[in-house]
Amino acid sequence: MHSILEKLFTWNANQASEQIINKYQKNWFAIVNFLYFAIIVAQKLFDTHKKTVTQKEYKKIILKSDFLFPDGIALQLYYYIARLFHKISSPVYRLNNLNWTDFVPYFLDYIKTKFGNQKICLLMFGTTPIHLKKSKEYISYKWYNVIYTQDWYSNFNKKKWFSELNRKNVKEALSGYQDTINILLVAMSTPKSPRQELWTADNLQEIKNHNLIVINTGWLFDFWAWAQKRAPKLVRDIKLERLYRLISDPKRNYKKVLNSLFCFKYIFKYLLLKKD
Repeated sequence: MHSILEKLFTWNANQASEQIINKYQKNWFAIVNFLYFAIIVAQKLFDTHKKTVTQKEYKKIILKSDFLFPDGIALQLYYYIARLFHKISSPVYRLNNLNWTDFVPYFLDYIKTKFGNQKICLLMFGTTPIHLKKSKEYISYKWYNVIYTQDWYSNFNKKKWFSELNRKNVKEALSGYQDTINILLVAMSTPKSPRQELWTADNLQEIKNHNLIVINTGWLFDFWAWAQKRAPKLVRDIKLERLYRLISDPKRNYKKVLNSLFCFKYIFKYLLLKKD
């Protein structure tokens, strides 16, 4: 628990963007992951026993992330109480909510403002063919250069995306873009199935070889394709977006809300009762 909480990025979106770019310009690759409470529950990240092989591997992966960003108010609340009770040694009490839905567009705009449109190239991997197509149209409309797309459902080696034909296709897509910041957006995970993080770890050497910033974005493409609608800004500002989603699409979102409520169980069990 302590190692994960202390791994979380504690600064704001602008500082996060600066650090990603600095990391990329130094090492020519960077891995960005996001953590929210539904994942903590599903992957038993705070438990010290009864983990599956996948859960153990996932925990190792997020602890090796170049950047681990906090996503959601439940995690913010848990972190605040953990810091209040001196369970972690962080100098801050309050986390910034760097969720993928807001941060990824912010980061892309940050690069565009700092370096110009021509400095960015995007590769997109994940979701269904129709949602990927709509997502590409959405982001291209904002004047971003999308040079490669691959959905999750086509017939290819899902675990080793860079093997076989895909390695050749990616290499061809990136040819001529050696002087750009190349960002691979991966969107193919659920809390119970962290495929994108496992995939990133399996393909780390190829990611390094292709000089990529990889951002694991959950179901961001579904938002860009308007399959999942955002709450109005006022609702987001008062931290009620999850409730808005529950009301607007209960079938899709009720389990996510229930998982967030597990935050209180963890607060009581781990922070107050001090049990594993």
